Amino acid sequence: MKLYNFISFGETMIRLSTHPGQRLEQCTSLNVYVGGSESNVAVALARLGWKVLWISKLVDNPWGRRIAHELRFHGVDVSQVRWTSQGRVGVFYLEVSEEPRPSQIIYDRNHSAIALMTPDEIDYNLLTQGELLHLSGITPALSENCYTITSRMMDFARDAGIKTSFDLNYRSRLWFPEAAERVLSGFCARAQILFITYNDARTVFKLTGSYEEILERLMERFKCEVIAMTVGAEGAVALQEGKFFRGEPFKAKPIERLGGGDAFNAGFLYGYSRGGVPEGLRYGNALAALKYSIPGDMAFITREELEQVLAGGGSSIQR
Repeated sequence: MKLYNFISFGETMIRLSTHPGQRLEQCTSLNVYVGGSESNVAVALARLGWKVLWISKLVDNPWGRRIAHELRFHGVDVSQVRWTSQGRVGVFYLEVSEEPRPSQIIYDRNHSAIALMTPDEIDYNLLTQGELLHLSGITPALSENCYTITSRMMDFARDAGIKTSFDLNYRSRLWFPEAAERVLSGFCARAQILFITYNDARTVFKLTGSYEEILERLMERFKCEVIAMTVGAEGAVALQEGKFFRGEPFKAKPIERLGGGDAFNAGFLYGYSRGGVPEGLRYGNALAALKYSIPGDMAFITREELEQVLAGGGSSIQR
């Protein structure tokens, strides 16, 4: 029996956010959160009862310890984090706004500890202890070493018969679409479960047409077990073995959208393991809607709350 249901690798950063509506130029205080795509998924799944391992590298200082403590609090195993006195913990600043002024993110992550991590610092045999390896397209963009580590993990998992999920997660502040398409195509082709947004499919792969047509072209190219694509306010769609699935969104009044895609990924993986693609889409959309009700990057959600939303229950106030 495997020790973990889920293993992920990636960077987690400190997030400093303005109060809603404030500009960074005018704020006198900032809210502190912890966030990273792969660890956001890990946290959500740990809170739903999965056994989860997160692999990364952190600086042994207050910020690094804050990240480890946060993930450990949610039930994520951080025993395989590499600690160092070199480099730094990545930080990003979020200026929280509403239309017509979009929220803005400023990254300060150059020379972070994980970007300096070497491929030899990873014990790839750890992956045999997991049922599923989850990676994202953010990590290969951080450094040449991170690209090598992520690629080796994918190859090791494939050779060992370990299922992999991959979130394209294109970030325009890390690279141009042409570079992302060239590098990330190889990861997409090695993943059994591929997550992508409608906007990223258009931006990175230059795909147009209906949702079905886009998914069919992605599947023809990458030949995944299943591809799930979020489509904004319309929820999500998926393709598996030539069959198209649609998942309707759940009603939500967002407090914050950041981390919603990661919550969808976690919910999809959880639901997919229980009832295939239809359940994956239902759980993914429900968990994303719940995440929108919470500030910060992580889905502070219980399994009971998720099941309640799926059952259509709940009231505006619980007494």
